[in-house]
Amino acid sequence: MTGKPTQPHQVSKMFEGKAELTNPENDDLVATFHETCHRDGTAVAKVRLRTPILLQGKELLAIVGTATPTPMITVAASGAAGTEIREFQGKSAIGCIPDGGDLTLVKSPGGDLGTLLIVLGKGQVHQSN
Repeated sequence: MTGKPTQPHQVSKMFEGKAELTNPENDDLVATFHETCHRDGTAVAKVRLRTPILLQGKELLAIVGTATPTPMITVAASGAAGTEIREFQGKSAIGCIPDGGDLTLVKSPGGDLGTLLIVLGKGQVHQSN
């Protein structure tokens, strides 16, 4: 049998975005957001917090775009003592937030109050490549 060896599929990068997320009450920098969007529609995102946040119980942090209420990426507390979060990352559940798109960093108490969202920071994605 003849043929060419197969190469692992590589997804080409289409767009890299960045946003500075600021507190809407005082304009202090809260976090920096980075995303890498691929031509196949997938995206990975990373949020680096300026100051660590302690999550306890069922609390979570999430990045939410304005086009859909579905969070892009989230991180939750783990363990009874809580979890100190400095950064979180993951594959986007909603794909890429486009250049000029708005996004929000929110905190939720989770559980029965899971629909309560506390806005920690807001920003706008700009192309960084």
